[in-house]
Formats: sequence, C-alpha cells, structure tokens
Amino acid sequence: MVSIVGDTTGSVTDDPPNVATGDLDITSGATIVSQDWSIQTPPDHGTASIDPATGEWTYTVDPTFFDSLDNGEIVTDTFTVEVNAVVSVFGFNFNAAPETTDVTITIEGVCFTAGTLIETEVGSQPIETLQVNDEVLTADHGLQPIRWIESSRLDHGRLRANPSMRPVRLTAGSLGPDIPSRDLLVSQQHRILISGPKVQMLFGAPEVLVAAKHLCSWPGIDIETSDQPVEYLHILLDRHEILTAEGAPAESLFLGEETLYTLSSDALQELVEIFPDRATDEHNGFGNAARLILREHEARALA
Repeated sequence: MVSIVGDTTGSVTDDPPNVATGDLDITSGATIVSQDWSIQTPPDHGTASIDPATGEWTYTVDPTFFDSLDNGEIVTDTFTVEVNAVVSVFGFNFNAAPETTDVTITIEGVCFTAGTLIETEVGSQPIETLQVNDEVLTADHGLQPIRWIESSRLDHGRLRANPSMRPVRLTAGSLGPDIPSRDLLVSQQHRILISGPKVQMLFGAPEVLVAAKHLCSWPGIDIETSDQPVEYLHILLDRHEILTAEGAPAESLFLGEETLYTLSSDALQELVEIFPDRATDEHNGFGNAARLILREHEARALA
C-alpha cells in the first residue's frame, strides 16, 4: 500500500514561461523499490507531463484557450496522475496497487482590492481613485507614472462558485511591526515581497516575491471566507515594480506571457496602443520580474 504526497496544486500566473511545476512522491510502510509515474487523464486547457522515475510534473497552458478569457477571469484545470510502485516486504518484492491523484492548476491575474491605500506622489491614496499618469512610489525607481489601470468586480455568486477567486487577507502586522499598517486584501496570486535572513540563506537573495496564497500558513494571513462582492484593480507601470500597499511591499502587474493570454481582446488592443513597440514583442517586451519569484514548494520552506 502506498500513498501519494507532494504538490497536488499549482498556479499559472504571469511569470514566463507560462507553466506550473511540482513534485510528487510516495510513502509506504514497506520499503519502496521503484516507482513509475504516468498521466492518466490529461488536462482540458493545456498539456501535462510527468517524469516516470521522479514524479516531477509540468503543466503548460494552451495560449489559444486563454486568449478567449475575460480579463480578471480565474480558471482551474485538472489532470490525473498514477503511480505504480514495487515495494519490498521481508525481502520479497511486490507490485503495490496503483494509486492516483488529481493535480489542480489555478490560472489567475494579480491585483489589489478596492480600498487599498497605495503610496503615491501625494501620499497614500485609495487605489480606485488613481488614474493613468498618476505617479506611485516604487522601491527601485522612485515615483513612476501609471500607464494602465483596470478593474474587475466579482459578485457573491462567482465567489461561491469559485473559491479561488476569494482574496487573501494579510492582517495588520502579519509581516512585521506595522506591516501592513492596515489589513491588506489582494488576489490569491498577488505576490508580496518577503525578506530576512532565512530568505538569504535559502535562496541567496535578500528579497523574494511570494504569492499571497502561499503565505496562508503564516499567522494572521488567510483566504477570506465572506461572500461579499470584491473589486480587483490592476496597476501597470513601465516595468514590474515593488509598490507600497497599506505599508507593505507588493508587486505591480507583471505582464509576462501568461497575463497577456488572460487579457480580453479590448484590453490587449489598449495595451498595443499604449506600448506599440512592446506589446507585440515576441520576447516579452515588458521586461523581467522585479525580484526572484518563488514557486509553491519553495515558499513552503519559509513557513
């Protein structure tokens, strides 16, 4: 008898390449001699592969499908994997019964909720009052103008139907003294800047970006359970930046390949008009991420 453990969820956001990865393993009361992994049921909206010997899987989203989605829409995709193992009991090898598990992938844009205070050229301002050309404070390049801003409103019905749309609440002080200074609500894939000696030791960088949903094992950080409607807002600058939201460092919208796929045709046309030389750059003219972005299993090491 064997049991499957490891990464049974993943996320495709806006960090290129537009893939999710994870690692599965097996446990058993007996000694495991060998394991053979395979995909039993493929995903509907992408492709999945798995290393037969190690259980390391990769999911790649289908760009044609995601090009048809509305901006702010969140989609889940699932594929099923199976493992056949040989175990040793009292020196005799046996074929264990095959075990299967589902791997669920969430695709989501990154955004703040209405009411979030963003640090700007004139102090902290509610995000919903900001407009194109307003300047916001960034950690690396000082004041930078907003080039594009868009909102998406989700009613209680959509939140009930898809819990992955619910925001994550970072309560005041959950990241450190007065960080954030008030409760901060962001979408589950919105990345927060994390720093400290453990970050440096594990990843060789003073600061990293972690999706809010991957911080939910930390005290004071959890997914909202309320069905109150929520309005998400995206802020796009000339490059991926670190903003100050409710006193906490959080990312601006990062237009990697996957985010471009999730935008509506109207939004894409608007971006082409704003960034004529970059929006059509096949090598992603929007540049690199502002900091190292941790995957789910890496973020767990910080808990």
